[in-house]
Amino acid sequence: MAKPTVYLLTGDIGGTNSRMGLYSVDDNAPLVVKYYRNLEILTKPVDGIFERNIIAPFLQHCWESNNSLAPLDQVEIVACLAIAGPVRNNKVCMSNLHNIVIDGTAIAKQMYAPKGEPYLARIRVCKIINDFVAQGYGCLTLKQSELKELTPGSHNKIDPSGPKVCVGAGTGLGECFLTPDAEGVHTCFPSEGGHVEWAPRNELEVKLWRYLKEKFKYKNRVSVERVVSGRGLANCYEFLAKEFPDRVDKKMHAEFETAGDLQGKVVSDQAHAVKGSLGEQALEIMCGKSRIDASNLKSEVGSAGVKFIPTGGLYVTGGLTPKNIQFIEGANSPFMKACLDKGRVTPVLDNVPIFAVMVEDLGVRGAL
Repeated sequence: MAKPTVYLLTGDIGGTNSRMGLYSVDDNAPLVVKYYRNLEILTKPVDGIFERNIIAPFLQHCWESNNSLAPLDQVEIVACLAIAGPVRNNKVCMSNLHNIVIDGTAIAKQMYAPKGEPYLARIRVCKIINDFVAQGYGCLTLKQSELKELTPGSHNKIDPSGPKVCVGAGTGLGECFLTPDAEGVHTCFPSEGGHVEWAPRNELEVKLWRYLKEKFKYKNRVSVERVVSGRGLANCYEFLAKEFPDRVDKKMHAEFETAGDLQGKVVSDQAHAVKGSLGEQALEIMCGKSRIDASNLKSEVGSAGVKFIPTGGLYVTGGLTPKNIQFIEGANSPFMKACLDKGRVTPVLDNVPIFAVMVEDLGVRGAL
């Protein structure tokens, strides 16, 4: 009997999109890549919905669109899915997506596959990892050309024996850290650092804090992710629209109200297109510009630097980073000034290399 051809199936599954990829075992270049909008496809918490509605259609698309793949009946697939949320027993409950459970063991055993389904039957192993664990391992693949130094000389500051930290804003806010062993092999550890308390830094943000506490029915706290993320950007705009109703662009606001999980994109689009708009001010609160001296992304990045002292590198990742790099880069930018505004412990950050990551496929890279 001929030896089967093995393919690697990867997935980077966040609150908004699932980026699926198929790879051969000896090449890091994808054979097929496809994106899926989760809210359109994963509509309710039903057992097996992810494998039936995304994995099986994706694999079918692979074999229908790529004639170079081996015949399906001669194939074995090893899958690794990087998913937003804490991983326990090879499964994740996606709290930002209807509490849908994705279970790697069930996928590998075809527990919820329709009878006779040919594609899911080829999966032999399915490993579930945290999405930011994948981001962390993905950082190990970065080239200098895929990074922007946020502090001068960062590449030369890297200590190979030091820890690395990733902080990234996308649909939510993720964080992780990596440590090397004696041979320099890194292990990545997940974190739910995006859910620590958010501290407002000026009077307007105190009002925002009160607004979010009431909106989400919190008694004593608001998490950083409610402000620093795609959904956080939408929250900031929503607050500003109520605070400054005379500045609301009615056409944009109507689009915002019907945008669903893409509300943050609507706000970001206005921020880039219309100077002085509420969208720009919302992005200032999240990412930072000179008019509001309290960027929360930059503050959280600096806080991660103080907590971990990542002399191996502090990486600002996530989909929002390359899209808003003009709000972030520059040694004297408001972003970096707030990032390094840590009072008497600010000198701790002098030896921390800080980078903006300009690619968005770290999750898939790290899942390989």
